[in-house]
Amino acid sequence: MLQGNVNYVYSGLAVISKKNGKITEHVDFTKTAVYMKKMTDEEIEKYIETGEPMDKAGSYAVQGIGSEFIEEIEGSYSSVVGLDIEKLEEILNKL
Repeated sequence: MLQGNVNYVYSGLAVISKKNGKITEHVDFTKTAVYMKKMTDEEIEKYIETGEPMDKAGSYAVQGIGSEFIEEIEGSYSSVVGLDIEKLEEILNKL
């Protein structure tokens, strides 16, 4: 269902800090667009046979074999992997 289409990966994070006895919450999220290439039935079957997509939320691993089927990413690559490192760094720098 993803092939030939765009899918959106939402990655949320929360940082709770305590400074001078005061607790502060920093909550944010990232929306990243992942454009998938069109795939043949044979390519899909071969990818499934690798076992890689079986435990992935979107059934592909951007950092693995699934990268072969990604045409473009608009947004945070690290968000698609699992944690938006740039967003985390932004929050931590505010602290």
